[in-house]
Amino acid sequence: MQTTETVGRQHPVRLLSYTTRYFWLLLIPLARSLYSLSFQFDALRVWLRGAWLDLMVLLAIICFAWLRWLCVWFSFDSEKIVLRRGLYVSVEDTVFYSQITTLSIKQGVLYRMLGACTVAIATNAGVFDSADVTITMRRADADRLYAAVKGSRQKSLNYSVSPNKLRLILFSMLFSSALSGVLIIIALLIETGQVFDREIEARLLLDTLTEAVNRAAMYVPPIISVIIIVVSGAWALSFISNLFVFWGFVLTKCSDSLYVKSGLLTRNRHIILREKINYIDLKQSFLAKVFNVSSLHLNCAGYGSSGRDEMTVVLPITTRKEINGAIKEVFPEYPRPRIELKTDPRSYGGFYLHPVLFAALPVCGFVVIYYLLPEWFSFLYPAMAITVFPAIWLAVCRTLSMFITGIGMNDGYVTIRYSRLFTFHTVITPKDRIVKVYLRQSPFQRISGSCTLLIYTTSDKKVRHKIYGLRLQKALRWLDSNGFDLYYTENPK
Repeated sequence: MQTTETVGRQHPVRLLSYTTRYFWLLLIPLARSLYSLSFQFDALRVWLRGAWLDLMVLLAIICFAWLRWLCVWFSFDSEKIVLRRGLYVSVEDTVFYSQITTLSIKQGVLYRMLGACTVAIATNAGVFDSADVTITMRRADADRLYAAVKGSRQKSLNYSVSPNKLRLILFSMLFSSALSGVLIIIALLIETGQVFDREIEARLLLDTLTEAVNRAAMYVPPIISVIIIVVSGAWALSFISNLFVFWGFVLTKCSDSLYVKSGLLTRNRHIILREKINYIDLKQSFLAKVFNVSSLHLNCAGYGSSGRDEMTVVLPITTRKEINGAIKEVFPEYPRPRIELKTDPRSYGGFYLHPVLFAALPVCGFVVIYYLLPEWFSFLYPAMAITVFPAIWLAVCRTLSMFITGIGMNDGYVTIRYSRLFTFHTVITPKDRIVKVYLRQSPFQRISGSCTLLIYTTSDKKVRHKIYGLRLQKALRWLDSNGFDLYYTENPK
């Protein structure tokens, strides 16, 4: 059957990225020298006489960018996309749609205004931290490419889900990444603000502050007010960002592919080959864990490699019941998580090593500075309390992590539960996606007879899952009974 081939160059907006940062450095002295001239009749001639070399370099940069843009072509039909590039030596890349693990089409606010799209194509051809092919297309060309790749996949519709918008707003408000500690931080700041000396507070106030800020400073010291504003602003930014990214989110499952669409101001579309998915990951913050809500992520070559971490999401934060329903429909072959090997109680103390170290740094800094500058006590004490708080919160998260960390295997799928900093993970992966299993013991773990299990999974970048505090002999028996090849060392680097 005769198919129509689309041939074209990248969108002209790509010229901006082909000009280097030195382009903007050249504009500064040119503009300054022009501004410094007196506006006389021959001012322009005098300026050109002094700036001709800068202008020639600027013109050369623009011409080279134009040549780079001119020497990149793409073409695609119903089976493949071909990218040709090169100024002196021509290089041609051919990617068949059947080999594409992830096709991502992203359109930010500026690109929407200009009718451009960033197209990222990833395969399992190698280990990369980004997509195999990334080009900037006109919106019409990107739409045709999306339709061509979609047309090459099986078309049977099995399942489609879109989060409830009211629930999305509520959960984004309650569980945005910065909110988990905002209320407690604000309360802590207000309490520690009472130790500020009024004379220092007065010196911190500027004459240009508004009356509203002056009135607020009667209750909260200005430096504390600034911190509150920064923290609250971080939460607000996270909240708004979540809404913009996940508004209009739609997940559609067909027999061989997943289709993800999302975005309010920005528009993102993804086609993901289901058989190339490495694992799924239920992510939760501490508060989300307490209230039994989570978001569902997946790892697949190219998905999320060229953008924010949120773009690994296949279902935004919602109730655990809805997450389980989505897993059952989208990943019916994945069994329910089951943990067989849990943290040994004798390892509980090790969970607090990092929180203690993180807390010790500001405390030691406070002691040293106070010894040298004792008059700064009223400023240093609340500053120390503020910087120690993340370590305290980390200790709270580690306390919960002690009781949920573990690993299990069911029907050829491995379930891994652990925490990384303030985030809790429940990873489910096929056994054949595990590329390395590594056991290690620190000197303290050798005394208690415990160990740390490191599991590396297939990915386009290094992904390691760390299960801390397992009983060594139990871990060895579990790995042996489940047929894992083990690399074991008593002296980790």
